[in-house]
Amino acid sequence: MRSPGLAALAVLAAVFHPAGARAAEQTLVFRTAPITIPGYGVAQSYQLVPSPVFDGYVTSMNADVVDTSGASVPITNVMLHHVVFGKIGAPDATCSRFRDYDGRVVPLPVERFYGAGEERATLDLPAGYGYPNRGSDRWALVYMLMNHRPVTRTVYVEYTVRYAAGETLTPVRPYWLDIRNCRADPIFDVPGTGRMFSTVSRSATFTMPESGRIVAAGGHLHGGGLLLDLTDDSCGTRLFRSEPTWGLPLVKPVVHEPGPKHMTEVATANGIPVSAGDHLRLTAVYDNSRPHTRVMGIMLVFLAPGPVSRCAPVPALPADPLSHPSAPPRVTIPLFKQPVGPWQRVLSSWVGDFAYSEQRVVLHRGATFRWRFAGPSRHDVTLANGPIGFSSPSVSTGSFTYRFTKPGVYRLFCSLHPTTMTQVVTVR
Repeated sequence: MRSPGLAALAVLAAVFHPAGARAAEQTLVFRTAPITIPGYGVAQSYQLVPSPVFDGYVTSMNADVVDTSGASVPITNVMLHHVVFGKIGAPDATCSRFRDYDGRVVPLPVERFYGAGEERATLDLPAGYGYPNRGSDRWALVYMLMNHRPVTRTVYVEYTVRYAAGETLTPVRPYWLDIRNCRADPIFDVPGTGRMFSTVSRSATFTMPESGRIVAAGGHLHGGGLLLDLTDDSCGTRLFRSEPTWGLPLVKPVVHEPGPKHMTEVATANGIPVSAGDHLRLTAVYDNSRPHTRVMGIMLVFLAPGPVSRCAPVPALPADPLSHPSAPPRVTIPLFKQPVGPWQRVLSSWVGDFAYSEQRVVLHRGATFRWRFAGPSRHDVTLANGPIGFSSPSVSTGSFTYRFTKPGVYRLFCSLHPTTMTQVVTVR
């Protein structure tokens, strides 16, 4: 998902849609251009993607990874880490500018309206509501796919859209709420320094620019996640809680911590009232008894704008039949490739294609270590397992420093190239 920027969106795949009258809800199936992933590799990029060619409303949407024959690709072969769909040229409700991978703040001329990860979230609006779309609108996709096999694979992201035309629905607007919003890589780290059953929380607030009712919502967490809470701090009320359901297979070799197979979703025609000026807070809660690196906390809500009574009560919400919250599995990520070379007492290492120059390092407690990135590809420094969770940004140039305050063995890798780039730092 490391991208040269939105200007690189250059491929528009063919559009497939049923022929005939356009005056009723239809099921449209689209497919991206082919995505090739090297063995045990990660594909991260942007594409322009096909979208409906006539005016209407999106009422539901889901995505899958398929092969050239159209057959679904199991997660044990290629994992859909996440996809995000956006409408080019439409203003995003929560982010007009974003920080790219090199730290530059640039415009974000895309409205994010659907996303899915390992939990395979669905966009599912209640009857009578729709996300308006014109036939002239153009969609973009940002994706991250991980190949769990040693051979190169070519796959596609296939997405199914329920689309209503020839009728007027109540329009909704997507609000993308993110703990680390407006960043190309919106991740944070859980140090894992607490006792058993301890937790750590990260929050972000957003001031609503308009009143209305939230008619649909869903969340996204990574491994170790416990819950996402959306609260209205202005009214002192909890609006919605999204909790993970675990149970995805543990894919081997283990090169990342598995995420949940489902997150609680809600669709309600009654809607959850919020008022212009209300301060909404999104809080992600993670297990802190062990490290969890490069995690996220995201909730996508759909607002039907309109007048509401300030601090009106939240109605009873329908239960999600697929939601069965449970404790996350305890997974230790080993190093797929054992570092080689002599033990070095150094305070820096360069990071290039595709190795750390010093693969085995010995430090004294309290030492600060520096990694210098030598490009041209993006890389990072991420804890696989060890005393404290941390990670660097994924960059091609620049440097990153970390102070090792706790003794132990820190097994590190590049999260984009976990089977080829590894390093061990022993702190005494």
